[in-house]
Amino acid sequence: MKTIGYSLIRRLSSTLIPTALFVALITPVTPSLLHAADASSGKSAPASLRPGDLYGGGKVVYLLKPGESGYVAGQTHGLVASAADIGNGSSWATAVKLCKEYREGGFSDWRLPDKAELNRLYQNKALIGGFRGVHYYWSATESDKNDAWDQSFRTGVSNLGYKFDSNYVRAVRSF
Repeated sequence: MKTIGYSLIRRLSSTLIPTALFVALITPVTPSLLHAADASSGKSAPASLRPGDLYGGGKVVYLLKPGESGYVAGQTHGLVASAADIGNGSSWATAVKLCKEYREGGFSDWRLPDKAELNRLYQNKALIGGFRGVHYYWSATESDKNDAWDQSFRTGVSNLGYKFDSNYVRAVRSF
């Protein structure tokens, strides 16, 4: 019995270990998983980050500066946006839902950007990429039960949009 058990273990280890090593070596590591920072953990991102870099499941939009809410001296924190639009045009309520359900990079704290954050996306749209320049994007900032702020990615103008209009969506998260 000991001989059969030992022989079986030797055969399995001679097959499984090389296979496991091969799989580990050829499996790609995505940047979003490599740099998985979480704002709630208090962990700082690398100081070398710049807007447009892949990080935390998306692309860096903005880095906090001294004096801004959430800034911590000696640490790097900011805002990340999904690398691509979510959906093909949605009502405001659907946009909110799509962002809450978004899970890129293994993160569950994605959300619709507020009006100021959406403007930051517009300001850095060339670095982030993939925006539809002739369309409007939703913000989470509501005016009333029927309207929310949206922004043209062609002109940069912010307007009140009827929540049943069809606008584009980019999710954001803080890191």
